[in-house]
Amino acid sequence: MKRPYRSCLAEQIEEFVYSKRASGRWCQSYEENLHFFDNYCAAHFPDASVLTGEMLEWCNERPTENGNSCKYRITVVSHFVKYAQNIGWTVIAPPKVPPQRPCTYIPHAFTKDELIRFFQACDRHVVDFFNRQNCLAGKLNKLELPVYYRLLLSTGMRTNEAGWLNRSDVDLAEGVININRSKGTDQHRIALHESMLKLLKKYDVHMDGLIPDRNCFFPNKNDCFHRPARAEYHFRIIWKEVSKEPARPYDLRSYYTVVNMTGWTEPGFELHDKLLYLSRTMGHRQINSTYRYFNLSPRLADKIKSLTEASFNNLLPKLPDYEQNEE
Repeated sequence: MKRPYRSCLAEQIEEFVYSKRASGRWCQSYEENLHFFDNYCAAHFPDASVLTGEMLEWCNERPTENGNSCKYRITVVSHFVKYAQNIGWTVIAPPKVPPQRPCTYIPHAFTKDELIRFFQACDRHVVDFFNRQNCLAGKLNKLELPVYYRLLLSTGMRTNEAGWLNRSDVDLAEGVININRSKGTDQHRIALHESMLKLLKKYDVHMDGLIPDRNCFFPNKNDCFHRPARAEYHFRIIWKEVSKEPARPYDLRSYYTVVNMTGWTEPGFELHDKLLYLSRTMGHRQINSTYRYFNLSPRLADKIKSLTEASFNNLLPKLPDYEQNEE
């Protein structure tokens, strides 16, 4: 069931959301944060009839916030106020969105042993959860979470891309996933490994028994997308059994990228072609975004140097003996 908005701004918010959805610029985090703002307005301004400046105090940065959390929280509210200005609903200035702050988090470098223990713990966790909650939610967790985390590792998908998959996006006949909802309006395709394709086919059959003719590939009990916090929550519980080091589900994407890069052996143009293919598969708009992953593997720069140094040196003229001696 669709969650209704409760404040005096409910009708205006609904129209704003409709326009954003129609333009393809809507996401689950926008949905969540706009509901938080609406709940705040309903609780603190129950008698209000229009948007007021006091309502936007919700957008002030909180002492408990760090990094870019305030930016992510209030961006949708800023968009809503700008929309209200353009329509003529208000003359109030939109809240100022903080600039992007550099990310200081370093993705966890999983070892093979950690990944083996993580998925063993994951499989135990969903069975224990099912035994405690023998209901539809427990059955969905038992089926979905092991497949969801393995899909992230196998494909390098963003966590929201996997969470927002419709069943129609997953072509199990051809072994291809079409990413239609991603970061911004980008779209791209991913070819599945045979082992992952086999697992998804098995998963799809079992899901049919729980929610026939479902629309979402990883649905909740109402055949809607899960909230992003759900995957984070279960990941933290499972990861505690493996390590005390910090890690996130998104780090599986970083691991996928680094493992692919460190496995390349071809020099020159073949290396560039593989990098370009990897960049497109990951949904990067520019290849520079993929270059950043070089920093996550200290051995990667050495490998690139060993593969390309000889051909690079051949392009440079060799110095005569007397010039070398003068140096």
